[in-house]
Amino acid sequence: MKKILFLLLISGALLASSCTKNYAVVPNVTTNYTLPATDWTTTDNGLNYTATIPAKGGNLGAASDGLLIYFTFDNGQSYEQIPEVYNNVSFTYTNDGNNLTLYAQSANAGQTIPAPVALTVKIVAVPSN
Repeated sequence: MKKILFLLLISGALLASSCTKNYAVVPNVTTNYTLPATDWTTTDNGLNYTATIPAKGGNLGAASDGLLIYFTFDNGQSYEQIPEVYNNVSFTYTNDGNNLTLYAQSANAGQTIPAPVALTVKIVAVPSN
């Protein structure tokens, strides 16, 4: 009888003190930015183009945050993540926290490219610690 009572007490204590999981959900921050064709500039006669998107509110993701950049070439029907090559133009970017700098250059080194067209840029900042 003592053994049964002891087992019941132990099992009751285990059930009463079971752990609960807490999940901290940190939402992503998504920003759409319309980049006019006039924002693309070149200093080497069309070999490379750059465009700068300033951060809204003074910060475009901390150094530890993840940053995902997407372009749409079809008026928002689909988005393609950069870096990528599209129509023989290589698109890349850098982020210093205050500005997002986009780069366009020929996928075939040394060839000039036409100035990139106006497009919509989707910026997704994924907070991390």
